[in-house]
Amino acid sequence: MDFGSKNRCSTMARIALIVLLLTVVFGVYIIGATRSTARGEPLVEAAVRRVVVDVDAGPDDVWALYHLLSSPGVRVEAISCVKGNTNVTNVGRNVLRLLTALGKEREIPVYLGSNERLITPEPVANPNGGYFGSDGFSDIEFPDLPEPDVALLRQSSVFNDLNKLIERYPHELTFIQLGPLTNLALLFKVFPETRHHIRDLFIMGGNRHGVGNTEKAAEFNFYSDPEAAHIVINNFGGHITVLPWETASRENLVANQTWRFEFLGSGSHPVLQMLNPVEKKPLGADDNWMPCDLLVAMAYTNPEIVTETKRYRADVELYGWLTRGQLVLDHMNQGQGNVTIIDNMDHVRIAQMLTDLAFESSGTG
Repeated sequence: MDFGSKNRCSTMARIALIVLLLTVVFGVYIIGATRSTARGEPLVEAAVRRVVVDVDAGPDDVWALYHLLSSPGVRVEAISCVKGNTNVTNVGRNVLRLLTALGKEREIPVYLGSNERLITPEPVANPNGGYFGSDGFSDIEFPDLPEPDVALLRQSSVFNDLNKLIERYPHELTFIQLGPLTNLALLFKVFPETRHHIRDLFIMGGNRHGVGNTEKAAEFNFYSDPEAAHIVINNFGGHITVLPWETASRENLVANQTWRFEFLGSGSHPVLQMLNPVEKKPLGADDNWMPCDLLVAMAYTNPEIVTETKRYRADVELYGWLTRGQLVLDHMNQGQGNVTIIDNMDHVRIAQMLTDLAFESSGTG
């Protein structure tokens, strides 16, 4: 018997079988991919970066949301609203203004969260409203824009729904916190297990050198609910990225009004046309434009633009007469802990990203 011929026949048979199996597998993949594409589903689900955004909108919150919603590969799963710049109903309305301008008002759930901080009574509020007026949008009328449908706001299920979302995507969700931390602190208390299943946190708030913008030594978001900030910083064991007030107010990260309104504001997109008067009204003649919340959103989507960071253990001062709400960093043990402070960012890249956001999406420029 010719053993060489027999072996060659056996080898060819194995090759033919392998080719057949590969053809079947590839065919099944193509059929599945075609069906997914026809349904508008992503082919590579693992590539999606899922976020929950908590806001007290605020035009800088709207800039941050606009950027996140325009970023490829980022999926905003939910938006929760908290009292900060204005009451929570106004915050929800301002979020819907953005989503309506983008045609996404029925795509993303918007929840009304807490309308008061954890410990009451609260400090006496300015009867004329905050920096951005009584409604958080500088009390501007928008006769040329469609009125948002406030019936879309979800008012009673925020914590149950966020818990279910975390259960659905364990260790996948990043929470981007742009206002006081009341909602997240309440979520940790109502559903303690959630603190172990959130991927990480990005926070705009706090300070790193004791420089505040509310009272003497605290940043607005942390000062608005110090107990909530304390709960979040002390109970979340995962990684926390903080963009503090001092970084947001760096000279290289603020913009003059000429660039903001005459260049950036010349885009035709409805979001820009909405934000232009909202941001211009409260600014004084010599004030710079500070897109605080937008910076932390950009740090999340494009981490390579963060140029300086330091890592610490951290806590929040609750009892100081002069320092209540201050983020306190363990400077003696720098490099330890789970809190990364963003100290600087690439302002050239930020300006380019803003230009792209303003003009590419509007079809101008």
